[in-house]
Amino acid sequence: MLTYRVPQRKVQVVVHLTRGEPQIGNMFVPSEGPGGAPMRLSDRLADSGDRFLALVQEDGSRLISRERIVRVEFLDEEYAGLERDPGAGNPVFVTCRLSDGALVEGTISYAMPPGRERLIDYLNNCNGFIPIRAGRLLSLINVHQVVEWATR
Repeated sequence: MLTYRVPQRKVQVVVHLTRGEPQIGNMFVPSEGPGGAPMRLSDRLADSGDRFLALVQEDGSRLISRERIVRVEFLDEEYAGLERDPGAGNPVFVTCRLSDGALVEGTISYAMPPGRERLIDYLNNCNGFIPIRAGRLLSLINVHQVVEWATR
């Protein structure tokens, strides 16, 4: 019997959930997405077909609810470079307060059509995880877990 296996890339992350301590482990992302381009963890997190995602840890695996993920931080800087949106526009420095009380500051980059270039237009159009970069640290922020955004 043949078993179809999709090549996966292991990504070391810290997952912050709505409750409990942050969890360190590995998530797996298909090496290629539609069209042969590398698939990003943000794409995987945005896939509404996956209600639970596996987080593999030294002591076993946890199946975590995608909806309860507040943010994901990358421990693998090389992989974090793949998360950059190639069509992104000008960077904007933001501060966001999350449902777990955390305050995250960093830069987001986005591109929107003419007449809809404001940050509020971008945020209202998002339905998944937004990458925020603070120096070398990259976090994916669940837009459904953001209480407020601020800019300077």
